[in-house]
Amino acid sequence: YANTDDFGALAEIVKRKPHCEQKYFGVNNGQTYTLVNTDNVEQKYEFSRLNLRTLGFKLWKEETTVQSLIDEEAQLAVFRPNPSRRPGFKLHDADGRVIVDGEPFMLHIANYEYDPESEMDDEYDDIPEDERQFYGKEWVKAMSSADQRPCFVNGALHNGTRFHAETIDGIMYIKNENRYLTTHLDPMDDYLYSDVGVPAKDNRIQIHYAEDGNIRLSAWGGRTYADYEWMGDEGGMITFGLEELYLGQSDPLKLRIVRL
Repeated sequence: YANTDDFGALAEIVKRKPHCEQKYFGVNNGQTYTLVNTDNVEQKYEFSRLNLRTLGFKLWKEETTVQSLIDEEAQLAVFRPNPSRRPGFKLHDADGRVIVDGEPFMLHIANYEYDPESEMDDEYDDIPEDERQFYGKEWVKAMSSADQRPCFVNGALHNGTRFHAETIDGIMYIKNENRYLTTHLDPMDDYLYSDVGVPAKDNRIQIHYAEDGNIRLSAWGGRTYADYEWMGDEGGMITFGLEELYLGQSDPLKLRIVRL
């Protein structure tokens, strides 16, 4: 950790310590690290703790440099969320209709499609007619477990949780009943949670609109979108950590707002 952003001063400290790596040094920012070229401190690269082991191995093997990492990031930037807030943000569905505070809706994973024709079974016959539209779709559901990690589940087993929006001091939050969608600061436990109490800034969820009008999630000001992580045949958890490892190689989680 360093309590200064004077990378020049840090570089001089590194140069005075012959047992330190002299080409670069790293600064622990808590949630991220900054890799800095010792001879040119303007040449720096910020990365997630999730990439620490992989990146450290590449540097040790001399398979990459600070500049090459910067160049790679320039190509990947298009896949990252825009951390800037949108003034007057309004939540709306894929058709552009605004969701007003308190209006109930469900969240369906829009980019994981299930073919009911290939999976149809007797269970379908037990589903009421007005709920059959939910069959074979993955819905976000708030669990009743102690840690309150919302999961996604197949609609043949459950309908999704009813969510609604609440705006406080110009910031819109998604809630289920009295619980807010939130995430933890710990990068080793970066799942989507629901918890009581308005989330602190670093625990907020930021909403982004995809090209098709569906939404993506990130941590507040986060560098990657949320994605889904299978935990078994029936569903899994929503995490903010997987996409960093596969940035640009996969289509991260998109959620469709389904009005009720």
